[in-house]
Amino acid sequence: MPRPRKGDRVELLTRPERVVSDKIKHLAAGHGMSVSQYVADLLAVHTGFPELVRELDHHKEVLPLAM
Repeated sequence: MPRPRKGDRVELLTRPERVVSDKIKHLAAGHGMSVSQYVADLLAVHTGFPELVRELDHHKEVLPLAM
């Protein structure tokens, strides 16, 4: 059975340092999320679109996004 459509989404390829990738995988697993959805939710919050967050619990601590 096909998965439900998640909206107007596009693929975004990135190659973080291994230590960053390992941390993201660990954090995503801790939230019970796929890495893809975890990163998509973090990016939605970071770019000012918190309403597009699908799974990430806003009340729990997440990886800080400081520039």
